[in-house]
Amino acid sequence: MIRVSITILVISFLSACGTPNTGPLSGKEMIENSIAYHDPEGKWKNLEASFVIQDSLPAGRDSRYYQFTLNNKEGKFTYQIEGLHYQVINDSLEIFEGEIEKERALRMRNYYCYLWGLPMKLMDKGTRIEDSVREEVLEGKSYRVVRVPYEKDIWYFYLNPDNYRMEAYKFYQDEPNQKGEIIYLQGEKEFAGMKIPQNRTWYRTETPEFLGTDMLLDIK
Repeated sequence: MIRVSITILVISFLSACGTPNTGPLSGKEMIENSIAYHDPEGKWKNLEASFVIQDSLPAGRDSRYYQFTLNNKEGKFTYQIEGLHYQVINDSLEIFEGEIEKERALRMRNYYCYLWGLPMKLMDKGTRIEDSVREEVLEGKSYRVVRVPYEKDIWYFYLNPDNYRMEAYKFYQDEPNQKGEIIYLQGEKEFAGMKIPQNRTWYRTETPEFLGTDMLLDIK
C-alpha cells in the first residue's frame, strides 16, 4: 500500500508540474510559426534582391511588366516600369526617368515592402497581433485566421493549419460593411532560403469583382 501511495503521489506531482502546455496557439505564435515556414533563416531583414513581375488585369486593360529591387539592410527601394524609374532611400526620392510625386513613391515603397515581406513584416514595431485565432473555411479549405488591426485598415491572415503557410489575406477599409479586398496566394518561389508566394490574385470583398493578378516571374 505504501509503495502504491508513493507512486500515485509521484504521478500527481508530474501531472501538476510537468505537463506541457497543449492549449491553442495565440495569434502571435501562429505568425511566428508562419515566419518559420516562409523565412526559416531570418533572411528578410537583410534581403537584397530584384523582383520581376507581370500583372494580369481585368478585360480591356493591358498586362504590364515591372521590376522592383529591395535592399532591406540599407533601406533602399528601386522601382522600374516603362516610362518610370526611381529610387527611395529611407525617405529620400531620386528619379531617373519619368515623374512621380514623393508621397506616391513612398506609398508604393511601403506597399511592395509590406506585401512581399509578409508574414515577416508583421513583426515590425508597433504591429498589434490579436491573441485570439479563429477558424474559417475559404474556397472549401479550412484555415486558422489571425486578425491584425491597423489605424486605417483591419487585416486578416489565413494560415494553413498543417504547416502555417500563408495562403491568403484580406483587409477591410470599412469592416462593418465588409468593404475591402481579399488576396489569394498561389505557388511559391524559393530564394535565399525563403519561400515567397508566387502569384497574388485580388478581388473585392463586397462584390466578386476581379482586380488583377501579380505574377512573380523571377527573383534575382
